[in-house]
Amino acid sequence: MNDKTSATNHSNDDLFAAIDLGSNSFHMIIAREAHGQMQVIDKHKEMVRLRSGLDKNGKLTEKAFKEGIGCLERFGQRIKDIPADNVRAVGTNTLRNAKNSREFLNQAKVALGHGIQIIAGQEEARLIYLGVAHGLPASDEQRLVMDIGGGSTEYIIGKQFENSHLTSTEMGCVSITQTYFPKGKITNENFNEAVSKCRQMLRPHRRTLRKKGWDIAIGASGSIKSIGQILETNSWAESGISLQGMLELTKELIKSGSAENAKIAGLKDERRPVLIGGLAILIATFIELNIEHMQVSQNALREGLVFDTLGRLHAEDVREISVSAMQQWMKVDIEQADMVAKTAKSLYKQSHNTWDLHSEGYDVKRLLKWACRLHEIGVSISFKRSRHHSAYLIAQADMAGFNQQEKQILSALVVNQRGKYSTDTHEDIDDSFKRIMPYLTVLLRLAVRIHRGRDLEQVDPILRIIDDTELHLEFDENWLDEHPLTRLDLETEAKYLEKFGFTLTCE
Repeated sequence: MNDKTSATNHSNDDLFAAIDLGSNSFHMIIAREAHGQMQVIDKHKEMVRLRSGLDKNGKLTEKAFKEGIGCLERFGQRIKDIPADNVRAVGTNTLRNAKNSREFLNQAKVALGHGIQIIAGQEEARLIYLGVAHGLPASDEQRLVMDIGGGSTEYIIGKQFENSHLTSTEMGCVSITQTYFPKGKITNENFNEAVSKCRQMLRPHRRTLRKKGWDIAIGASGSIKSIGQILETNSWAESGISLQGMLELTKELIKSGSAENAKIAGLKDERRPVLIGGLAILIATFIELNIEHMQVSQNALREGLVFDTLGRLHAEDVREISVSAMQQWMKVDIEQADMVAKTAKSLYKQSHNTWDLHSEGYDVKRLLKWACRLHEIGVSISFKRSRHHSAYLIAQADMAGFNQQEKQILSALVVNQRGKYSTDTHEDIDDSFKRIMPYLTVLLRLAVRIHRGRDLEQVDPILRIIDDTELHLEFDENWLDEHPLTRLDLETEAKYLEKFGFTLTCE
């Protein structure tokens, strides 16, 4: 039996799962890595319609809550044998904005068996492009990729696997349908009003997108795929999507009075409730960006998640690039940041087993390293309150590869690198990670203090931990005598640490 179990586990080591908790539907894709390529072996989609389940106070209703959790329980059954590091689950627009999102995510983690990370619109756009690009043949063409979600629409310009521009707008097929077609009734007047509003929302981005230009336009997402299929089925377009074809579809919908009553070949029942909103967004996009023809991609966000996960496991983590870019942008003293990171790494190695510095779904050691590398970015704004500037920049910047929870962790670590320790910054951090935040903060604070002298000297003190909170640092003989500023700094730090439950002695 053990041999059989071992064989089963081994056979799943090359499986990857990506789960997209969208505003209109939840998607799951299971893929296997084969010779550097992804072979899809299973897909599952459920029309949960979270966005439609928001009440007037911006909270998910009990019905939406229950349906979402039920779907994730079914997803959880399918992925229970896939290694945790190979599973990525993300939430998008509705979960970014719902007032009770945190309660939903806590229950969702139990149902799915994995944590769910909320990603910003820019990160959503990056992953969409990555997924679409991996489904296209090799080419040097400049691409415009568009994805219509339930609550947001993303536009990306890029070549091959690299994007050069990301835009996320607050219009989606569900939100536009709810606002302009609340009872499902479609008229010439309300449709024109919806298109005008979508054009207005896209207009601030039009100049930048058109200036960058593209050789080919590609659409992803359920709305675009559905519209493309309807146009082809009814011979309103030879292939893909055209403006004239969409205008023919619009005429039929207005003639029918609603999508629910429309007798249109190729229109699936699951798409009827939000088709008109997606159509308004797509027509507005064609007009504003002067698009003549759009191809339809079968890949989208979930495929991008799979390829991004594979990249992380093969040391191609885009988060490393984001951290380096931020350092360069804010003119960070790279050598100093690296020395702080090396000392923090040494302290981590000596303490991670004693303090159990592990949290499912997070690379704790790398988060500590990134906090070290970014702890001084605020100095470029002002030395005064620089740690607060650093924390703000991390929390607010669009950093490719990072989800909101990771940025909150980094921001909380950085703001507490010196001075008074505040746990107020921990409020929105996952409970599973909140437990280890004080320990990681201590490691960062010690590393920063040790390198106060900025002499770029590698320092590897021995860290002894007694009864969890009693710390003792041992340096090489005479080192503290030769570094009196550091000795004073560590004595000052001992007073701060004492206020949040740690004692520190040095020799």
